[in-house]
Amino acid sequence: MKKRSKLKILGFVLLILLVVALLGFLSPLRTKKYNLQFSDLPEEMDGYRIVQITDFHCKEFGDHEEDLVKLVAKAKPDVIYLTGDIVDEKHTTENAEDLLAGITKLAPVYYVTGNHEYYQGAPYYEFRDLCDEYGVVMLENESTEVDFNGTSYMLTGLDFMDSTVHMKDVVGYANADYFNILLYHDSSKFDFLSEYGYDLEFAGHGHGGLIRLPLVGGLLGPDYRLFPKYDYGVFHEKNATMIASSGLGDARVPRWNNPREIVLVTLHCEK
Repeated sequence: MKKRSKLKILGFVLLILLVVALLGFLSPLRTKKYNLQFSDLPEEMDGYRIVQITDFHCKEFGDHEEDLVKLVAKAKPDVIYLTGDIVDEKHTTENAEDLLAGITKLAPVYYVTGNHEYYQGAPYYEFRDLCDEYGVVMLENESTEVDFNGTSYMLTGLDFMDSTVHMKDVVGYANADYFNILLYHDSSKFDFLSEYGYDLEFAGHGHGGLIRLPLVGGLLGPDYRLFPKYDYGVFHEKNATMIASSGLGDARVPRWNNPREIVLVTLHCEK
């Protein structure tokens, strides 16, 4: 083969690789859907639809968050969980208020903090006021019964600033009389939290590993260590299941091969 032909082929291959690399930085908004079965789920909750929103970081999705709110509405949730980093130190609460104004019309909303709510300069207390204004239930190391279709389950929220080392002291073990759901921001703590008997946990924090390598998964953990164990998707430890969402917002490292997402989980009784 002539040298000129080889150079043309090489140039074409490099162009394709460049296009693929650039396309990886696109992060379209989507709904990630999971269907989960549980042996102890009350029959009345079969088909219960949960939307999780995490790591919002006041990202703008259309005018007054219209695109994001429409996506949540399309999921037809029975409940919505906000699992932290809804606001941060780099933004005002304007986009967060637009989000709450939209989604609180769709379903009951429950919220736990992430790490960024506590960073210096973050408008955390302003956001708390917005939660009160829009009827969002903040779970600060506490549990609450959530009623649905004539039955109830136990929903527990663990505050980010209370170390999981003290889990036993702040929220304790799951209530064996109920189906139990836990909200906690940091997916990397799942191995520890799975000891406490909660059926299902919702988490975020790691942004899906930020850069997601084909056939490998997430490259960077929230502490920027390589190849985090609980990066993205569904995980099982002991008798517990966790959903780790890649969330919506940005981090210091640009997302690659990593769409922005809300999560829709539909619960089913095990057949």
